[in-house]
Amino acid sequence: MQSADRIDQVFCLPYAGGSSMIFTKWPVPPGAPRWQGLDYPAHLLTLRQPPAASIEELAAAMAAKVLERAAGPYALFGVSMGALVAYEAALLAEAAGRGPELLVLAACLPPDRLLPHPGYRLSGIEPDDAMLAAFAARYQGMDEQALGDPRIRELVLPVLRADVRLYEEYGERHAGAPARPVAADLLLIGGTGDTAVPLAELACWREHGTGAAELLEFEGDHFFVDKRAPELVAELTARLRRRSVPVR
Repeated sequence: MQSADRIDQVFCLPYAGGSSMIFTKWPVPPGAPRWQGLDYPAHLLTLRQPPAASIEELAAAMAAKVLERAAGPYALFGVSMGALVAYEAALLAEAAGRGPELLVLAACLPPDRLLPHPGYRLSGIEPDDAMLAAFAARYQGMDEQALGDPRIRELVLPVLRADVRLYEEYGERHAGAPARPVAADLLLIGGTGDTAVPLAELACWREHGTGAAELLEFEGDHFFVDKRAPELVAELTARLRRRSVPVR
C-alpha cells in the first residue's frame, strides 16, 4: 500500500480590505494544519508596497509566496474576494506543477457570475460614506461600528475601495466567459443568510473544477467567516485531518 501524508499547510487569503490579521485571531486547535494568512500588497500590513493592478496580478504575487513556503501537500482558502485570488493562484500553481490538493472557497460567486448587472459599480460611489453604505447594503453583516472610528476609516476605506474596483473589473472581464477548471478538489462554504452569495449560485463553482466538489453551509450572513470562526476552524480542521493524499 502506498504511504500517505495529510495536508499540513493552509494558505489563507482575506476578503476585500482585509489582511492576514483576520486569520491570526482564529482559535486553531493543537495539532491542526498550519493556517498561514497572506497579505496583499498595499494593504494594512504592507502599505509601502505598490498596489496590484488586477486580481490576476494579486494572484501571481500570492502564488509566488505559496510556492516559496509550501513544504508539502497544501490547501488554499480564500474568503469573498480572496476566493477569486485563491482560484487564480491555484491555476498558476497547477501550471507550475505544484497545485493545491484542496481549494476552499468561501462567500464568493464564481468568476462568470460576479456582477448583478452590467455597469454595476460600487467603487465609483462618492463620497466615502455613500460608498460604505452601498457596500454594507449589498454585503450585509460588516462591522460598521469599527469603520465608524475615523482612524480605522482612514486606513481601511481607500484599500476597500481599491479592492472593490479590482473585483468589479475582474467580474466585467469574466462575465459569460468559459470556465477554466482547476484540478484541485473544491470545498465551497457559504452562509445560509448571505444575500450577496446565495448557496445555489455558490454551488456553481463546481463548473470550475474537475475534482470532487462539496458544499458546506454555516448559519450566518456574508461575514459568517468572522462571526462563526470557532465552528468553521473546527470543521475544516476535522476534515483536513481525515483527508490524506498520496506521497508523490
